[in-house]
This record gives sequence, structure tokens and C-alpha cells, in this order.
Amino acid sequence: MAKNTKAEAVSRGTSDQGKLHRGLFAALAGSLTLAATACSVNPYTGEQQFAAYDDAQLSQASAQAWQQLQSQTPTLSSGSQYNRVQSVWRRIAAASPKAGEQWDVQVFNSEEVNAFVMPGNRVGVYTGLLNLVENDDQLAAVLGHEVAHAIYRHANQRATRAAAASTAVQIGAAAVGSSGLGVDPNQVNALGSVAANLGVVLPYSRNAELEADLAGVDYMVRAGYDPRAAIRLWEVMQQANNQRTADFLSTHPNPDVRQQRIRDYIQQKGY
Repeated sequence: MAKNTKAEAVSRGTSDQGKLHRGLFAALAGSLTLAATACSVNPYTGEQQFAAYDDAQLSQASAQAWQQLQSQTPTLSSGSQYNRVQSVWRRIAAASPKAGEQWDVQVFNSEEVNAFVMPGNRVGVYTGLLNLVENDDQLAAVLGHEVAHAIYRHANQRATRAAAASTAVQIGAAAVGSSGLGVDPNQVNALGSVAANLGVVLPYSRNAELEADLAGVDYMVRAGYDPRAAIRLWEVMQQANNQRTADFLSTHPNPDVRQQRIRDYIQQKGY
């Protein structure tokens, strides 16, 4: 009797492992299915990219957020700060692969030190950032970085990776929950989401930031700005914010890393 019980336990364990393996395989297959349908050609760089969404759809989806932001934060439509941003922006945009396209560039009257780009050629610059940068060359580094995000479709790629990670986690949790192992699928889902975020989404975001840094340097040079200002920019930013999130939990790479990468790139390109 004991032997039969032991044999049954071994058999059940083997069966459970098989269910778990099949569940994990299903999760992987689900994510690979999305991956297979998510590759598209970037119209600006000609590169194959992991981007599942239509750019026009992302633009439409971001329109409401853009309008809401403008309604909540005062914007400038004239004056020295507004004119400064528009002047530098025109030169950077004209030196990029998106030259000739229509942009909505807003200057937000806020002490927040930030700038951003949204799908649909929408760019926001905060006056807090304008008060921090030391010259137009550093501002050009910021704007070159932002237009590079749009050119490389980083928002689309980030959304695609997040969707792929979420799909894999959900399928895996459902498979484990039906495997009879006594594992709470909600716990698997929660832990899987954290792992996917740390292992897929955040590292990609950090890589995207570095890619935008270097492409922005190219646009700076074409527009007639000093590319070395991009190095100094991150020195200024670092001095202004000594406390920052641990690198592996941040979407942005360490400023020291950014400075060195830009320095190496300028040397490599002979700028």
C-alpha cells in the first residue's frame, strides 16, 4: 500500500510538473505570438522594430492626455522663454528625419525640471528646465533627445513590450492556477508583473534613453550646436538632483553613464 502511495505521489508530481511546464510554454508561446506580429519597419530609420501599434492610433490615444495637461498647467504663448524654445526647436526639428512635419511644441509654466514628447509630434518643455540649462546648446541637447524618441518610436516599442510582458504573465498565472499545484495565481500574477517590469520594460526604457541621447547629438551637430553641451547637460542635471532612484528601478540610466556614452560617441563620430 505504501509503495502504491509513493508511486502515485511520484506520478502525480510528474504530472503536475508537466502541467506547469505546459503552462510556462503557453505563456512563452503567447508572448512569441505577439512578438511575431509586432515587428514593423521604422519609416525614418528603415530598421525592423518591435512595435505592434499603429502610430496614428497612439497619437489619437495621447491627444486627450495632451489636452488635459494643457488645461491643468499654464502655458506660455509669448515672451523670451517661449521664443527661445521655438527658435531652438525649429533648428533641431529641421535637422532631424522629421523635418517638415507639423509639431505642437508647448512651454509649460512650471518649476518642474522636465521635457517630454508624446505620440503625434507633441513636445512639452517646462520653464523649470529652461531656468536650469546654461545655454541654448544644452537646450538643443534636450530637444534633440526628445525628437529622437519620436523618430525611434520609443513610445510604441515601450507599449508593445509592456503588452507582451503582461500577456505572458497572465497566461502563465492562469496555467499555474489550473495545474492543481495549490499555487495562488494572483501571487504568481503579481510576482510575474514585477519580474517582467524589472526584466523587460525598465531595461528597455533605459536603453531607449541612451539611444535618444546619441541620436540627439547627431541632430545637434546638423543644426549647428556644440555636441559637447550634451555632456555638460547631464553634469548640470546631476548637480541639481543628487537624490535619485536606484538605477535598476529607474527608467533613466545613471547620469555618469550617459555622460560617458555621449563622450565616447562624440569621439567616435569625430564631432
